[in-house]
Amino acid sequence: MEIKIVIEGSEPQKEYVLLNSEPITFVEVMKQLGISFYRPCGGIGKCLSCAVRFVYGAPEITHDDERALDFSEMRNGWRLGCKSLITKDCKIQVPASLVSEIVSPEIQDIDNELPVDKTNIAIAVDIGTTTIAVAVVDLRTGKILRQVNATNSQAKFGADVMTRIKAAIDGHSQELMDSVQSDLVQVGNKIIGENFQAHRIVFSANTTMTHLFLKYPVDGMATFPFVPYNTDSISFVTNYKDVFFMPAISAFIGGDIVSGLYYIKKKKNDEPFILADLGTNAELVLYDGEKYWCTSASAGPALEGANLSCGVASIRGAINHVQITPDKVKFTTIGGEKTIGICGSGIIDLIFELFRNGIIDDGGLLQDQYAETGYPVTENITITGEDIQQVLLAKSAIYSAIILLIKEAKMDMDDVKHLYVSGGLGASIGVWSAAGINIFPKDLIQKFESVGNSSLLGDIAYIQEPDQETLTAIKENSQIVYMAGNPEFEELFLENLRL
Repeated sequence: MEIKIVIEGSEPQKEYVLLNSEPITFVEVMKQLGISFYRPCGGIGKCLSCAVRFVYGAPEITHDDERALDFSEMRNGWRLGCKSLITKDCKIQVPASLVSEIVSPEIQDIDNELPVDKTNIAIAVDIGTTTIAVAVVDLRTGKILRQVNATNSQAKFGADVMTRIKAAIDGHSQELMDSVQSDLVQVGNKIIGENFQAHRIVFSANTTMTHLFLKYPVDGMATFPFVPYNTDSISFVTNYKDVFFMPAISAFIGGDIVSGLYYIKKKKNDEPFILADLGTNAELVLYDGEKYWCTSASAGPALEGANLSCGVASIRGAINHVQITPDKVKFTTIGGEKTIGICGSGIIDLIFELFRNGIIDDGGLLQDQYAETGYPVTENITITGEDIQQVLLAKSAIYSAIILLIKEAKMDMDDVKHLYVSGGLGASIGVWSAAGINIFPKDLIQKFESVGNSSLLGDIAYIQEPDQETLTAIKENSQIVYMAGNPEFEELFLENLRL
């Protein structure tokens, strides 16, 4: 049978063809064609967000299709990609949002030239759940020479750490390790070429990514109390390379956060600060001048554009900023390209603008005229009441966790001198919109600073100035504050669900 794949909206449009004699899943087709396919839940049929359209040759409708799609959509050939079994000739249109590369923050002040001495370089690597970021550093001068980002191909097992932990427990640990190592080889060849020999490599990653990369057991992190196999720093020599992994603090405060804290300590200042890394799990650290008060609040995937009817990740064509005027909705998109959805920074702007214009009330309820249909942002993108509630849940978790951390540390809001926000969302978030919907306390907004990929910057700082004592002090002076099951957090969470 002949299977044709077309990526919707790609320019120039290209048709991929796979010939196969046996029944085959759509996921396997994409794998054999070498096309990444974004499945937020790892293909278990939970998120219901990977629909593709069969122009002809649609498979039988499944129970999962019926849960995810309207009858008119299914009649028009739409099926969940992760559940589609192909048994006959077909042509499939795949939305660009399911295959596009995620845009990540890049480091400034890069030389972009490699030294003549090909052995006198070091590599900094941040292994993110979604994106792998790599930078080349000159060991003699400490200068950053090059940087590149790539999608973590483990995403085919799921978009979040828990789906990948489950995949590892189900027997895919070798594939998970091989996936990210293959990614790094490809990135290495791209950034420094096959003939270069790095002398030192410094890795940072969240605790799960470190465990999967090193093929450590992950069973302890699958259920409460979430005990990692190892949280210490790791160093070894292989193929004449000194390899170092940043230590973690807990299952949810990993080496990426420790690396970010190292960067702030070495490159910023020693005043009290909050470091916020926003994602499905919002990692928050409050430094009081002596101790690091750490927590992880389950914000859900809404601020990354996932599980929203109009949401996409931070990919080209995603709406990233919005303004509503009396006449129309104004917006910008990543790369200035045709709209395909709305990402985290865009959804934050949008909800603030809806509230500012009285289109939603302080509980997030839409005006009657939009209650049933949702509010139209563009001709093909609409935000629904359910979407808004998902964002309110996320913002309340983050805001409430910040308030509780400050209280646990016996500090006042005025004592916090800096609010450092890291990651792709931190680089693009509209800070006044974030304050307007109470993601951050308004008293901290004047102290806001985006630090981009603080994890990668911490790796670079460690290459430039390796200081094991500082890393040890960060780890030993950390105090975990648990939000899950904390009655005070639950009370704050309910109070802060309003705008």
